[in-house]
Amino acid sequence: MEEETIIETTEVRVSATPVAMSGIIVSMMMMAAASGIAFAYIPITLSDLGFEPWVASAMFPALSFGGLMGCLVVGWFLRLSGHARVFMSVYALIIWSFLIILLTDDPYIWIFARALYGFGINGAFIVAQSWLHDACSDENRGRVITTFYVAYVIAVGLGSFSIGYMDVDSNVPMALCIGLVTLAILPVGLTRLRQPEAPEGFNIQVRKLWKLSPVGLMGMLCVGGLTMTLQGFAPIYAGTLEYSPSDIGLLLLMMQLGLLVIQMPMGALSDRIDRRYILFIVATMSTVIGFVAIVTESNLNFIWLVLMFALWAGSIETIYSVSSALANDRADPKHYVFLSSTLMIVWSSGAFIIPLTSTLLLQFLPIKMFFWLLFSLSAIFAVFVALRIFVRERVPQDEMENFQYATAQVVNTGEYYNPEMVAEANAGVGEGLLN
Repeated sequence: MEEETIIETTEVRVSATPVAMSGIIVSMMMMAAASGIAFAYIPITLSDLGFEPWVASAMFPALSFGGLMGCLVVGWFLRLSGHARVFMSVYALIIWSFLIILLTDDPYIWIFARALYGFGINGAFIVAQSWLHDACSDENRGRVITTFYVAYVIAVGLGSFSIGYMDVDSNVPMALCIGLVTLAILPVGLTRLRQPEAPEGFNIQVRKLWKLSPVGLMGMLCVGGLTMTLQGFAPIYAGTLEYSPSDIGLLLLMMQLGLLVIQMPMGALSDRIDRRYILFIVATMSTVIGFVAIVTESNLNFIWLVLMFALWAGSIETIYSVSSALANDRADPKHYVFLSSTLMIVWSSGAFIIPLTSTLLLQFLPIKMFFWLLFSLSAIFAVFVALRIFVRERVPQDEMENFQYATAQVVNTGEYYNPEMVAEANAGVGEGLLN
């Protein structure tokens, strides 16, 4: 009788080449530059057309609502059509959002266009992140994703800064946005990256996330609103002070650079001490800056105004990445899929609810209301974090995940579309994942 031979095979994930992955990053950089132009152009133009500040503010809850819808349905689109087709489809939606703004001055139609943009940009980020996660190995995933985010943030800032060199009364800004996004399709259409597997369905469990990491949940909820409100408010406020388009573009660029200057060192420090101390520090920093803004109102000169908003943006964005890292510290690998999908929806909900509330309030209150809103929300979160430090012990150093840079201006899928984490989560599904 012949002996039966059993051969075991092990799948080894090999990273794609840097050149292949750079196509996705370059494509998103062109998209980011177009986004930065639009972020500066829309409030400037609405102000020039004589609309009240709340009209420009309304563009951000619309954008966030579209983004929330994108989070909910893009995964289904990926299972239906695959990454490349969905990537180019959401780019087409973004092109249409810019084309609508180009063709009409009706702000109500612009609200629809920004919702369409929000759907498209979150969809693009979901596809890009999942594709890069699949193309990377464990050894280089952190470097690639960090490069991706840093490149995106810098491109957004440079796009906004370029508005100072354009005629905002012409069709040039929106035409350039359309041109950039159209060109951004080419690296995706010509890519040689393998198509990732379709993602699993959503597993949203807010109650389980609260039990796992209350600070992580509240941090993502608060920072969604803080970031979207500040990013929308800054150019509107500068416009009411009658700063020029070039000044507003510079302000938005320095806000993007502020994210890097503050978030990276604070994130690295959070790998060495209790992350809640970092969250308390940056939330307190945001609170203090809010207080300074309330006291000084419009009495700061431009340089100090830029510095204030840059520090404010950096401190708020740090809440996002550190809260996400803290939640991951508290979780087992089998929880990563539910954790990432829930954090994504919680952030999107905050990014919609708080800007919508501020827009409604702005119809009855002066524009400095934004200062009070950001000040109050930051202070509440700082107090909450301080209380939690005394209630629960820190995560042991050897159980902490490595910090990864991220921006709160767009959805972060985390491990939701990481095929290796999906496999681990499915392997542990019998251990109470749905409890």
